[in-house]
Amino acid sequence: MEIQQNEKDKKSKTYLMILIGALFALNVGIGINLWLGNKEKEELKTQNATLTNDKKVLQAELDKQIAELETMRSENQGLNEQLSEKDNAIQEKIKQIKSMLVKGKLSDAEFKKAKEEILNLRSQIEDYKNKIVELTQKNEELTTENVGLNESLTTEQARSAEKDKAIESQKKTISIAKRLHASSISAAAVRERKMFGKKEVETDKANKVEEIRVKFTIDKNSISDAGDKDLFVKIIGPDGSPITTKMQTTKVDGTETLYTERKTIDYQNEKQDNVVYCKKQGVYPKGEYTVEIFTEGYKIGTSKFILR
Repeated sequence: MEIQQNEKDKKSKTYLMILIGALFALNVGIGINLWLGNKEKEELKTQNATLTNDKKVLQAELDKQIAELETMRSENQGLNEQLSEKDNAIQEKIKQIKSMLVKGKLSDAEFKKAKEEILNLRSQIEDYKNKIVELTQKNEELTTENVGLNESLTTEQARSAEKDKAIESQKKTISIAKRLHASSISAAAVRERKMFGKKEVETDKANKVEEIRVKFTIDKNSISDAGDKDLFVKIIGPDGSPITTKMQTTKVDGTETLYTERKTIDYQNEKQDNVVYCKKQGVYPKGEYTVEIFTEGYKIGTSKFILR
């Protein structure tokens, strides 16, 4: 009986050990499963954090590229029109990338695509920068060329101005040279002597003046224009006023001037003697009189006489 009891106890211990082993194995299995589950969760958490951090990196890179683009646009505003096509393409790319990064989480494929687009954007901005350099260089060359053209134009204008000035000076010289000149000018008061026939006699008596006779010679001038010439005689009294009863004027040196008498002659470039009679106009006071002769807008001679 004792032997049977020992066998029975031995079997019970064996079953107990097997049960304990099974429970231990079960616990180990459960522990392993829990550990693996926690590890997977940590890996997923780490992966999500990495994706989030990488997304921030992409956003930072995008912001950097946008800032660089804005700086270039600000510093080269004069080229905006020439760069409009490239600028529009870049703005479209930026809009596309922003729409990709606005999502909460990115899949591997989405992240890879966004990264590729930012690299493409960087390439476009680099091309934009090179275009700015190219356009700036061309504009500088054009500016240099324009400066050269302007300098040449200025030089040519200066030469033309000097030429025009010389021509104008020559014309003025010729114009002056063509002017007529009166010489041998003499003026005297005259009256007619009734006895023994009419005869002109000079007088210096103011109360006996009937006419003022002005004699002068138009000198020879081979370059003057030939033809009819109007000669104007102006007599100025002792008080400085012109002797005339008519409001008759001629322009002298650009100013309208009263004259006393006019005579038209046919001038043919040769020396020509002339006499102009100025009829009595009112009472002649005593004093010194001045005679001036004009033609074609300028004075050609002057003389004086005295009445007592």
